[in-house]
Amino acid sequence: MGLLISKVVAQLLLPPGGLVLAGVLGFVLRRHLAGRILLSGSFLLLWLLSTEPVRDMLLHPLEQRYAALADQQLASLAGSETAIVVLGGGLYEKAPEYGGRDMLHNEALMRTLYGADLAVKGGLDIYVTGGVLEPDRSEPEGAVMARMLVRFGVDSQRIHAESQALTTWENGTYIHDLTTKAGVKQIILVTTAWHMPRSVWVFESLGMHVIAAPCDYVAKQTPYDVRSYFPRWNVLADSGNALHEYLGLLWYRLSRHSQ
Repeated sequence: MGLLISKVVAQLLLPPGGLVLAGVLGFVLRRHLAGRILLSGSFLLLWLLSTEPVRDMLLHPLEQRYAALADQQLASLAGSETAIVVLGGGLYEKAPEYGGRDMLHNEALMRTLYGADLAVKGGLDIYVTGGVLEPDRSEPEGAVMARMLVRFGVDSQRIHAESQALTTWENGTYIHDLTTKAGVKQIILVTTAWHMPRSVWVFESLGMHVIAAPCDYVAKQTPYDVRSYFPRWNVLADSGNALHEYLGLLWYRLSRHSQ
């Protein structure tokens, strides 16, 4: 219940929820200067956060914090003391085209595909982690990821699935226990590029030696055009993800300092 409440609060604080609430409050108080500022400010932020330059301004510090893993670096990491860890990124529940079976959502699929590529190239064991909020509705994400790894050509004997974690902190905690028991000394951490700073911070806080392997970059790699300055719904979602990461980093650090 606590996790669900925290997710609802985050939805209300982050766009578009926070902007909608600010706009409604501004409309209610529109006879006052503060209300008019709030109303116009919410519309302005909605526009700005839906444009590529503002989105990229938020994403770049996250995505560029760790460089992409080079093939030469991967080759130098081969050995029984190194393993790959892939973080879950969401389920595509009851997929009709797969007979109602659970599959991986976009971010989770990209992470799993990249993790499989590294595992096959490096001949390394791979750990996948992700639970499920409602067990009666879907499979644990870790189990689905493990199933997909086999389809992507990874040896089933090298796949280890953790299926309880519901947060990035729990990902780190459970994987730390599993890899420690297996004698793993360092991990190659795979997750979406904008999610990497928070993920590395969590795993390193738990005492693990982390080599970042970011994937699925979002920030635009080509020059902007006129359309880049007009709002788009998917760009707003990307900005929301970036703000969620900053909020998560702040929350984890405050929580750790308060312990």
